Amino acid sequence: MTGANDRSKSLFGLAILLVFLGIAAYSGGRAIIEGQAVYGSSNLVGWNILIAAYAFMALTASGLCLTANFFEVLQIHRFQLLQKRAHFMAISLLVPALGMLSLELGRLDRVIYFVLSPNFKSPMWWMGSVYAVYLGLLLFEFWAIHNNHKKIMRATSIITLIFAVAATSILGSIFGVILDKPLWFGSGTPVFFVFSAVVSGLAAMIAGTILTYRLSNETMSQELGQALKELSVILTVFLGIALVFTVWRLITVSYARVPDVSYVVGSPYGLQFWFLYLTIGLIIPFIALLKTANKERTAKKENIVAGASLMVLIGMYVDKHIFVISGQFSQPFDIPLGTYTSTFTEWGLFFGAVAAAITIYLFGQRKLKLDVTAKNQLNKIDTHVISH
Repeated sequence: MTGANDRSKSLFGLAILLVFLGIAAYSGGRAIIEGQAVYGSSNLVGWNILIAAYAFMALTASGLCLTANFFEVLQIHRFQLLQKRAHFMAISLLVPALGMLSLELGRLDRVIYFVLSPNFKSPMWWMGSVYAVYLGLLLFEFWAIHNNHKKIMRATSIITLIFAVAATSILGSIFGVILDKPLWFGSGTPVFFVFSAVVSGLAAMIAGTILTYRLSNETMSQELGQALKELSVILTVFLGIALVFTVWRLITVSYARVPDVSYVVGSPYGLQFWFLYLTIGLIIPFIALLKTANKERTAKKENIVAGASLMVLIGMYVDKHIFVISGQFSQPFDIPLGTYTSTFTEWGLFFGAVAAAITIYLFGQRKLKLDVTAKNQLNKIDTHVISH
């Protein structure tokens, strides 16, 4: 009976993924045929939620690589148990994200023009180029991990780590160099993007690993459970820092009397900011993870940690959504404020990209044995590197 129930749940989940992929295919077809007319963007608000979704997925992919490769460079063996899974999760997120960004252009031939007509003075060109190289490095490093080429893994982990930081900071600089957008402008924006990537990556790694074991009804090893426990403590610390950052961002823009701040804390994004980002995305997960930090590992505790991590991911997306859209409302030269309303096509492409990422990850989990590296590492754990 249990096997039949598991099979029914799997088929139901697969059906949901297929529905979202079908909607994405329909939305993508409309975007290719009709161009950007199917989006809610305009001359005043040129970037829609697909840009926000791309930023969120690309940052999460970078954060997964940053976290995994940081531990690899430091040779902290317990966290190396998550390296293969983290890299494939990053690939699963980045491929659909880049596809979604291509469709946001409205015409796929513009991607070819982007490649063949480089503009070395454009942060956007550098972002696209560096992320393309970064994806290639991710694929190469995953191949090395999958085939257990340790020397190649060691070398590529350092290079990929550098490119992950570079790609993330360049993505932030696209917003940070625009002088007439007060919510974006400043050298702190690239730094905030790197920080946000680490938070999203940690949350995705924790939630993805726990949910994978839950759905497959497999038993997690003690070493892997300990690694996740320590990652949840690290995530708790980063959430505390994020709360401090958020307070200082509010103080700074309020003290400077930036008029754009009213869009974030008031209308139209006040509810999303105070409830979805600050409360759901930061405060509740911070409290939940703090309460479970010193408790023994149990199934209930793991469920709480996974739930808190998913809430963090929701908050990180909402933050990018508000940041990208509300930052465009204010116009220079006394031009009237811009307005924006998202469309079904945009949401279809976004949820389709998420469904595609989940589908790719599930394929890797089933066919590429993402736990093999973990099993091979168990006999190599150096208890002097990290103590219990």
